[in-house]
Amino acid sequence: MIMQDKMSQSGLLNQMDNNASKDAPNGDISLRLKSERRRIGLNQNVFADAMGIALTSYVRYEQGKRSIPADKLLELEQTGADVCFILTGRRVTNPEGYIEKRFAELDQRAQQAVQELINLLLND
Repeated sequence: MIMQDKMSQSGLLNQMDNNASKDAPNGDISLRLKSERRRIGLNQNVFADAMGIALTSYVRYEQGKRSIPADKLLELEQTGADVCFILTGRRVTNPEGYIEKRFAELDQRAQQAVQELINLLLND
């Protein structure tokens, strides 16, 4: 009986913890931070390292218990995170440097074809 009570309390505490981020002052941002991290497929350790902070600090950001300093949030760009989405809930369709990065991933022949297509479209 005592074990069941403890398990019930534990389950309640876990549920309260899961709801904490929604009800916290930074709730929307913390939920989007977690969502963006999961979208990219990275774990909390990688995001914490990218931000140059301890894992415990990062977890508090995801839980909405701490506000994220702007300079730390900007560090997440190196992971491919959409910082605009984390802050506003709106996605950036082509973040700065996206096209250049994708172009650099093409082989030389494909790059030349893209350049020719651009010249054709611009009537150069």
